[in-house]
Amino acid sequence: MLGRYDFLLRTRFRGRPAILGAAFLGVLILSALLFLFFGNGKTERLLFFPSQTGRRLVAEERFLPRHRTLEENATELAEGVLLGPTRHDALRIFPRGGSVLSALVHGRTLYLDLTPNLLADDPDVPLKGKDAFDALARSIRFNFPGIREIIFFIDGQSPRFAEKKNI
Repeated sequence: MLGRYDFLLRTRFRGRPAILGAAFLGVLILSALLFLFFGNGKTERLLFFPSQTGRRLVAEERFLPRHRTLEENATELAEGVLLGPTRHDALRIFPRGGSVLSALVHGRTLYLDLTPNLLADDPDVPLKGKDAFDALARSIRFNFPGIREIIFFIDGQSPRFAEKKNI
């Protein structure tokens, strides 16, 4: 009576195909439920970089791993900015090879310690000194509006031009 779909009924309830089909369906339902409850572990962030055409900043959307603490999330975001843009029309903020040494959030203040090679002179980097730290602070403030103050350190020392970035 079913015509062209009756072979599905015959093969579904016979031995091994039925077991494999039930196992596949079970795994599919389990993965869908896990995705609905826990997501994919990534969150959307906007990172800002200088454009090639001028001194304005352009936004780049990235999906970064989600962490349990604000310090880890801020470190992940800062590391993404330090890696540089993936857009072809944007430039790096800092020289290559920089990283975050540590991050600490106390109240509404973020303390961010960075490696000293970020202060090296690089002709491919259009922003220097305070302007570069302002661009990094813009990405942090945009993605974490609860942070009111950002205090930068370079290898544990506070540079004169980057001490506080108040909102």
